[in-house]
Amino acid sequence: MELTRRPTRRQVAGWASAAGLGWALGGVAGCASMNQANKQRQVASVLSFLFPGKEEPPAPSSQVAVLNVPFRIGVAFVPDNTRADMRLSETERQQLATKVRDAFARFPFVSRIETVPSLYLEPGGGFANLDRVGALLNLDVIALLSYDQVQHADASGWSFLYWTGVGAYVVEGDKFEVLTAVECTVFDIRSHRLLMRAAGTAGNKGGATLVGFTEKAREARGKGFAQAMDQMVTNLQGEVQAFRERAPKDPMIRLVLPPGYDAAAGNSTAPK
Repeated sequence: MELTRRPTRRQVAGWASAAGLGWALGGVAGCASMNQANKQRQVASVLSFLFPGKEEPPAPSSQVAVLNVPFRIGVAFVPDNTRADMRLSETERQQLATKVRDAFARFPFVSRIETVPSLYLEPGGGFANLDRVGALLNLDVIALLSYDQVQHADASGWSFLYWTGVGAYVVEGDKFEVLTAVECTVFDIRSHRLLMRAAGTAGNKGGATLVGFTEKAREARGKGFAQAMDQMVTNLQGEVQAFRERAPKDPMIRLVLPPGYDAAAGNSTAPK
């Protein structure tokens, strides 16, 4: 319910008194329960997945990445440590992963792009887990999606309880802010070498009544993921283009090209 003017303290006190002590205690309990959870965070860390128990990644692999062009790539979300009610659903993950697939789709040095189900990756599974996934799905390269999203919620200074016959509403009193960061790190599975990375961020603010807060906050979290992913995919497209130009000159990457493939142009000139 929207109001156009701020009520006086006397009006608020009158409404609370008219509603009775039982209603007032119910409203206070509702606000208290929200204050206990005024900050929520969901994290899916690529560092925790690849190097469990380490605060910093070890030195990069010294092994040369040997890539048979065109190569096969998988796209997967790393495991998270999130509460069930905050977690991205598998459907949402697959939809977001499709955006990453699109970033690689127009480059002919990629022959196939596979979306990897989340259940294939184990918490702290590391490169041993990726080796098994690569063998199972016949992948050469994997793009790992990680994220960190924080939701803050608090009551504004001019909020008040509006009493109705069905319950209490906090009018314009519960604000939330959602900050989202996502990253895509692309590894050669056999050598464990990082080939490229790209990131995106988003920030969303909003307000909702006490009754509608959960739904509005979830919408904001979903919007934050979509916006951050869009930015990351744009950056990833630039990184893929840069990789195409950098890889033939990089001593730590060896491209095994099919006959007629022009590495400089990034496409095959052989007859189909």
